[in-house]
Amino acid sequence: MKRQNGFTLVELLITIVVLTLLMALGVPAFKEFIKNNRLTGQTNDLVIALQLTRSEAIKRHSAATICASTDQASCDVGDNDWTTGWIVFSDLDQDGVADTGTNACLDTEDCIMRTGTGPSSNNTLIADTNQIMYFPTGLVRGIDAPAVFTLTADDCERNQVREITVNVHGHTTVAKKPCP
Repeated sequence: MKRQNGFTLVELLITIVVLTLLMALGVPAFKEFIKNNRLTGQTNDLVIALQLTRSEAIKRHSAATICASTDQASCDVGDNDWTTGWIVFSDLDQDGVADTGTNACLDTEDCIMRTGTGPSSNNTLIADTNQIMYFPTGLVRGIDAPAVFTLTADDCERNQVREITVNVHGHTTVAKKPCP
């Protein structure tokens, strides 16, 4: 009698049970992995904008400012919600206002260098200030304590809060924090 090759019904059922258990454990971890990567990317967008502002102030030998902005053209005065975006601009007169004329980026007027749209996926970005101005030395103007930005995931789990801190010397650090 010839032996038949193949799987028995019991072997197939055991395989299906094992695969189901692996999927039940793996899918939530994969979703958390994706959310953490999204938060990291959004954190990096802000950190890059902060570092660009500082380096442009040093390079241009004049003040540069980053501020919260809903229209990506002007600063939101008094609003510390950076969720809708920000602008980075040279601030020649150091007034914290993007005074761009019709011929932006001349040596005699402010120049918007970059805009940011803020975090996506219903995440929130709140700061304790609505703008940060860097001097040509790279130091920050007008803050006695570090400026703190808090990026929070929409449905926060575990350590899905990022705290971006700009100290008075203009240096930026990022820390993971637990959800509130």
